[in-house]
Formats: sequence, C-alpha cells, structure tokens
Amino acid sequence: MSVSHIAPPPRRTTLKADETRELILGAAELRFAATGFYPCRLEDIADDVGITRTAVIYHFQDKETLYNAVLEKLFTQLNERISTALDLPVGLAERVEAAVEAWLDFAGERPTLMRLFMREVAGSEGGLRPEVQRHVEPMFARLISALSEGQRSHAFRAMDPVQFWSILAGASMFFIMDAPLLANAETIAQLDAPKLNSYKQELKRVARQMLSVQDDKP
Repeated sequence: MSVSHIAPPPRRTTLKADETRELILGAAELRFAATGFYPCRLEDIADDVGITRTAVIYHFQDKETLYNAVLEKLFTQLNERISTALDLPVGLAERVEAAVEAWLDFAGERPTLMRLFMREVAGSEGGLRPEVQRHVEPMFARLISALSEGQRSHAFRAMDPVQFWSILAGASMFFIMDAPLLANAETIAQLDAPKLNSYKQELKRVARQMLSVQDDKP
C-alpha cells in the first residue's frame, strides 16, 4: 500500500548524518502512520530512504527508539505552534481562536500525527505511554489554562475546559482522518487548502458558540 503521494527519495551513495536522520524520520512517520508500530519493518523504512537497515539502526538503535523519535518531532512542532498562538499580543478570545487554528493547520499539514495519536489512544487502556504523555500533558495544560483564565475573568461562560478541547480535537481529528477514507484513498494525504480553510472557519464558529463569544467574524 502506498503511504504517501510523494515518491521516495532516490538512492544516494553519500548522505550527511543529519540529512540521513531527517530522511529516516520522514519515512518512518509515513510508515508508522500507515501501518502502525508492529507491522512496520525497518527494512521498508530503509528502502524508502535508499539506505540499508544497518544504517537506520546506526541512527536509531531499534524500532521503538525510532518510533518515539518520530512522535517527539511531531509533538514538539505542534507544541511550538500552539505556544506561539497562545502568546500572541491580542485578547484572550483571539488567542484561543489562534490556538484552534494552529492545531487544525498542523493537523492538515501533518495528518500522520492524527493517525499516530489515535493509535496511541486506542492502545492505552492504562493511560498514555510516558513517551507520549510528556508531550501531550504540557500542551493541554496550556490550553486548559487559557480557558480557565477566560472563565475567571468572565470572558467565557463556565464549562469544562477538558470537554471544550476534547470536542474540538475530536472533531478535527475525525475530519482529517476521515476525508481520505471517504474518498477511497489509500494514501495519507494533505487536505486541499480551500477545504481545510472552510472547515477551520466552521470550527472557530463552534468554539465561539461554546464559549459564548460574540460571533462577529467571518
């Protein structure tokens, strides 16, 4: 099964260490998202990059190390986007909307993260693995703190902050992951910009309604 619309890079005889590492992470991200952890083989990732399995192990000692490195890279980038949104020099309602937009933009650009995260949630009967929890916890702590701040100042109506973000996150993850399935696609593809932007505006309207923020924006 194809795991990306982007063709794998051609085989090369010499690669810089940093470049090789990034290529491995990119190929592994697509493979893990498409198949899950256990079916994924290091040999397939190596073939996608154009190197040997031994070269993959040189950079990442085993499959679990590589998998955790993929998650770390994705969650770090997402956390940076959300932190930037919440630190904007604007009103609290605008910062929350910016965080919603940052989340959905990243999800649209990197639908692999949605699949990987949902696989983690589905397999976490006793809670998220520590390797995932350490990225998710500070991100949601900041999001929850922003809502709590708005409630204390009476800018937002009283509601469970966890419920608020769960509704928005769940809706966006379903949209991102379901779109290619409804189109009978076998690939993990980015949504086209107009479709993503339209959904983003609707999701922001939902957020305003839940928070009772006046909906005077497009």
